[in-house]
Amino acid sequence: MEQNKDIADIQAAEATFQKKKKFILCYHSFSVNNFKKASVQIRKLAEAAGSPISIAVIPAFGAAPESEAEQFREELDKFVKEGYEIMLHGARHRADLSLNRSIAGKLALLVSNNEAEFAGIDERFTQALLKRSLALWKAHGNGKPSGFIPPIWFGNKYLKEQALEIFDYYEDFHGIYQKVKGNIKKTNSATLSFSILPTPILGIAQTYACLRMLLPGGVHRLVFHDKDFRTIGEKRILNMVRYISTLREKIMYKDL
Repeated sequence: MEQNKDIADIQAAEATFQKKKKFILCYHSFSVNNFKKASVQIRKLAEAAGSPISIAVIPAFGAAPESEAEQFREELDKFVKEGYEIMLHGARHRADLSLNRSIAGKLALLVSNNEAEFAGIDERFTQALLKRSLALWKAHGNGKPSGFIPPIWFGNKYLKEQALEIFDYYEDFHGIYQKVKGNIKKTNSATLSFSILPTPILGIAQTYACLRMLLPGGVHRLVFHDKDFRTIGEKRILNMVRYISTLREKIMYKDL
């Protein structure tokens, strides 16, 4: 009887430990340009995880035909109603090359192929772009987005504070931030993403992601893009999500 009690205590302790380990599953760069195939990928990820996931949306429509724009709006509306979480992912994602940028911002554009929309810009343009991002969402989506994720996770020294004046959550490469009683609280969080990695090291990166999820601490972010379904493959991605979901509890940003 005593041995059975010890075993039960160990199992209870393990269950409690596992429950404390959490992760966020987010699909990045959902846009009017990719929403048809991305919608299918997102729902497959959610099925593998066992519940709706977070979606980082690019709200700009660009030169998309109105018919495509309307279908995009309808898909966004479905996701919101089905319990998926919306994070805004810049305004256009692509950087405006006419803006003045710091040296660090110019380097960020170089390494990101001009995708780091907010990198190195000044306070005024940062605020204008944030407002543009939210205005685009209000024109095409419903409900309030949970937070803001700068494209490629590159921001500037003004972006975090300004984003948290508008959104509940902001993240960079190293963590997730929220305002609590006027102070900014940081949740340590590793970004586990694959889209910019060379194909030969994708296997190593996937193994690292699974090992990182095994370790205690942090609310890590597992991030997928449309490109990953071509380079890694759908089967391996879904198997990774199923495996990690046995190691940690999947949450959304709003559950932090």
